[in-house]
Amino acid sequence: MSAVAVATIEREVLRLRADGLTYQETADRIGRSRGFVYEILLRHGARQHEARIRERAEERRRRQEETLRAIIGETVTADILDFFDSLPDDSLDLIVTSAPYNIGKVYGEAPRADRMRHLHYHGWMMQVISEMARTLKPNAMAFVQLGNTRDDANQTVPLDILFFDDFRGAGLTFQSRVIWTKSHGLQPKRRLAERYEAALVWCKGDSPRFNASAARTPQRHPEKRAYKGPHKGELTCNPLGAWPTDVWPIEQVKANHPERAPGHPAQFPLALAKRAVMLYSMPGDLVCDPFSGTGTTAAACAEAGRAFVGADLFYDDVRRKRLAAVTPDTVTWLPGVSAENLAVWQAEARRRDVPASPISREAELQLLLGALPGTGRRDEAG
Repeated sequence: MSAVAVATIEREVLRLRADGLTYQETADRIGRSRGFVYEILLRHGARQHEARIRERAEERRRRQEETLRAIIGETVTADILDFFDSLPDDSLDLIVTSAPYNIGKVYGEAPRADRMRHLHYHGWMMQVISEMARTLKPNAMAFVQLGNTRDDANQTVPLDILFFDDFRGAGLTFQSRVIWTKSHGLQPKRRLAERYEAALVWCKGDSPRFNASAARTPQRHPEKRAYKGPHKGELTCNPLGAWPTDVWPIEQVKANHPERAPGHPAQFPLALAKRAVMLYSMPGDLVCDPFSGTGTTAAACAEAGRAFVGADLFYDDVRRKRLAAVTPDTVTWLPGVSAENLAVWQAEARRRDVPASPISREAELQLLLGALPGTGRRDEAG
């Protein structure tokens, strides 16, 4: 259908509605469906009771904003979809979470919570992913750590593959697939032992937030120099460390690990959450973990100077106790800076004097007067 024909039909729909015809009467008059009529009226803000609809939407937004302000710095006991329903659109700077894998883990006092039918689990997670996308701000990030599940035929299904198109369908832009390597785990008889899990990193837009220095690693050869060209003989390694990669060797929380919280069957490590928080947010940003568990992401935010919110049906007492013991960092963490590369670069440092540009006495006097409190600029000295 041509653009002229579409415009003509839209004008006719708007005219008929202005004359007081119902949706069905308008649809019958133009030979289209009620849904077709509704879509046109929705685009033009001309639905029946439009003012009331907008008023309800504005009231809902006000309630959501009030709720969000009230729970910043807290993790609440709530179902995840109820929690997301209480948050306004475009309100979060970062989501860092580890979703349940639906493999029969016992969480809290709900032994069946991680035992959904596979199709039910997938549909439930699609709703969660949709809500993640809705609540993220433009160009905000999501870091979602995932492992493997088992379908109804007991076949292994990698969750990052299962959910990949769902994230894209929610309007998010793929950034990275992080491989978290682990040194321990089960030893199956007829296949390779699993020693990694994956995390998918997404952006709600095309300008991702990324702070590379938060995850750099020490240079393997900090003394490396250029061997040709105009910079021949100069150091070539970045003193803040090597560019971060998508492979993260981080020890998992097992047995007597100092982070281990009682009762949680699948706790993920603070180092993993904190690296994601540092990489994809700035101090003061609002970070959300909708599967808060024992409060690992909240603890990482408290240390790194980020605001946080989160929810979980279980472990509220564990989270409160853990967060009460968190001490905020007093220095910026730069993991790529090692004693070796500091020594190399300090040995290379040379004093460099740069002469100041001369200024007149009048200009100097104006600068001095402007620096004195309460004086401001003057044309003449008092």
